Amino acid sequence: MQEEAKLVDALPLPPTGKELMGIRRQIKEKEDEEYYSSSIVGFKNLAQTQPSGTKRSAPNVSLNPVQKVHIEFDTDGRPKGITAGAINGAINGAQQQEEDETAGHAADAVDDKVCFRPYHDRLDVLLRNQQIINLFADKYNAGAGAVVKSILRVTEPRTRTCRDKTSEVVSANQIIHHIPVDAPLADAVDTGSDMFYKKLNSVDEPTSPDDNAHMSQARRNEIAFALLEVIHKDRSGIITKVEERGAGQYRVNFDRAAAVLRDNALDSLIQEKYGALHARIVRVLRDKQKLDEKTVSQAAMLPVAMCRERLHDLALSGLIDTLEIPRTADRNPSRMFYLWFVNPDKQMRSAMGYIFQGISNLQQRIDHEMALRSALVTKSKRKDVAADPTLLTDIERREIQNLTAIKQKLDVAIVRLDSMLLVVHDINPLSADLQLLQ
Repeated sequence: MQEEAKLVDALPLPPTGKELMGIRRQIKEKEDEEYYSSSIVGFKNLAQTQPSGTKRSAPNVSLNPVQKVHIEFDTDGRPKGITAGAINGAINGAQQQEEDETAGHAADAVDDKVCFRPYHDRLDVLLRNQQIINLFADKYNAGAGAVVKSILRVTEPRTRTCRDKTSEVVSANQIIHHIPVDAPLADAVDTGSDMFYKKLNSVDEPTSPDDNAHMSQARRNEIAFALLEVIHKDRSGIITKVEERGAGQYRVNFDRAAAVLRDNALDSLIQEKYGALHARIVRVLRDKQKLDEKTVSQAAMLPVAMCRERLHDLALSGLIDTLEIPRTADRNPSRMFYLWFVNPDKQMRSAMGYIFQGISNLQQRIDHEMALRSALVTKSKRKDVAADPTLLTDIERREIQNLTAIKQKLDVAIVRLDSMLLVVHDINPLSADLQLLQ
């Protein structure tokens, strides 16, 4: 965005639509060239210098696994006591060894004039992929998670940011080739909604997790194909089968994955804050879109009075919204239809407020616990105490252990909320930040 603003400011007149598209295309080509470049940036080659007046000599070069030769040159630059064939072989080997050593030194020499920065878009892609893997591993088993991880690993090099709507098409053979040998494929496959369990283990095949490495390749392929069939038929629609050619061609729908992860995170947040009945009402409205109060109560299997109370709780928190449809032209409130629905933007902003508030509360609790034991914390950081922990009494050591355990639990809670924020906002295509970059 900043680079686009600079190029637009450099123009004498406001750009037309065609010129703006050309500027964006130019920026994208530059970003693609930098992203897919294989050159190492930030390292400088060190020149190998040799003092003047010294005798030139080539290093020991192995001509075969047994014989080694050492080449020396006289003052005229001619070799002493060696044949022409051995000279060429030794010189070529010496040049290759020098190139390897130079490359090794170059990798250690960092150019001080080059600045580095973290690639946040790439980090978001890796974190999102891990969330997708966890989703399938929790829903089915570790074998399904391993297959999804293999799919994402194949598509990762061509996935630049979370703004990519779909991945490139990959074949089933590529997916199976990238599944690790130690992946637990010998488990049962749970197909989910119909609660049908299909055992893929035969009687003569190993069934314990320790024997996964001893399974035959044909058996591993059979289990992987079965897992692929289960995964692409999942109702979430994250993994889709686009072609039947060969063993099948598959694609990852990142938009759908972001929506599923966001809905799961919001359902968990609503259930923790309000309860299971509120989360059930939100799921009904998300699936059925705009409904009146009576229809919501019937779909959620709740009494009308109880449903009305929970709908107002959700509306006050900004998690759902209402649509007013007047029956007459005077728009009398008593003669209107009120439909309840889920507004994704408003729901996301409300959820982000709860998440930030939770992180702030946890951080304040950490500061409070540290303040209660400020004297003990100061004493534990002294150099003499750090060198000799026996200066602390048993009570002080137990109190420090208690403080460490409390802080660790609170830090874990902060990390969980931060991962929820990643799903709700950072990888969400509906977030304002990503819409500006579309």
